[in-house]
This record gives sequence, structure tokens and C-alpha cells, in this order.
Amino acid sequence: MIIDLKLPNWAELTICPFCGGKAELVSDGDGVYAGCATKSCLIKPITDTYNTKRDAIRAWNRRP
Repeated sequence: MIIDLKLPNWAELTICPFCGGKAELVSDGDGVYAGCATKSCLIKPITDTYNTKRDAIRAWNRRP
């Protein structure tokens, strides 16, 4: 399954709460998850895997 990982016009991923770096959407074959895209981040947080980009974006932006 090929998933378009570009963010929709209405969406924006908040910064990583640990390093302040950018986040990105990633496909793992089962769906889509959001995570920190900064190579120097020591924590590298990610969300669960979701069926839709919308759900992954919401999960990433909802965390404290």
C-alpha cells in the first residue's frame, strides 16, 4: 500500500516536545504514524499507527 505522506493544507504538526525539532508523517506498511524527524533527538517520540493521516496528525498534536 502506497500512502501519500504530504501534509494536507489544513494540517500542521507541532514541534517535538523533547528537542523542539520538526515532526513528520511516516508509513510503516500497516498505516501512518507521526514522529520526530530530527536526527539529534535523543527520545524520538512517535504515535501509534493509524489508518489515516488525519488520525496520526491529531494524535501527535494532542499530546501534552
